[in-house]
Amino acid sequence: MPNPIANAFMKGIICSPLHPLLGDSFAVIAVTGRKTGRRISTPINVTRQADGFSVVSYRTRNWWRNLLGGRAGELRVAGETIAVTARIIDQPAEVRDGLREYFKLYPGYAKYFGIQADGQGKVLDQDLERIAKDRVIVRLVPGREIGSK
Repeated sequence: MPNPIANAFMKGIICSPLHPLLGDSFAVIAVTGRKTGRRISTPINVTRQADGFSVVSYRTRNWWRNLLGGRAGELRVAGETIAVTARIIDQPAEVRDGLREYFKLYPGYAKYFGIQADGQGKVLDQDLERIAKDRVIVRLVPGREIGSK
C-alpha cells in the first residue's frame, strides 16, 4: 500500500525546482478518475524509451486504470509537464516479454523486483513468469508539452 505522506513528499519535490535532486526517473502522473471525475496525481518511476516513457506498476494499483481506453493524462518529469496517452500491457505473456526487454535495457533494476540479471540483462524465465502475473506495463506516449522548468 502506498504511503500517503511519502507520496505527498515525493510529489512536492518532483513538482518543485528541487526535482533534479531525484533524477529523471521520478515523475508524477495526473489523471482524471474514471468513476469520480476528480483529478488524481501520484508519483511513479519512469524509464525513457525512444517513443516516450515506460512504467512497471503493480496490477493492484489503481492509477493506471484511469488511462484505459486512450484516456489522457499529464506527466510531470524533469521539470516539464507533458500530455500523454497510454498503452496498457496487462496480459501476463506480453508483460513477461516486455519485462525481458526492460531488463535488457535496465539490468540494474532487476534487484527492485527481487530477481537477478546478468550484465546483459538476462533473467531467468521462471522469474519473469512470476513477476509478470503481478505487474502491468504502461507505455506513456507524449502528445504535447504543457509547461516546462
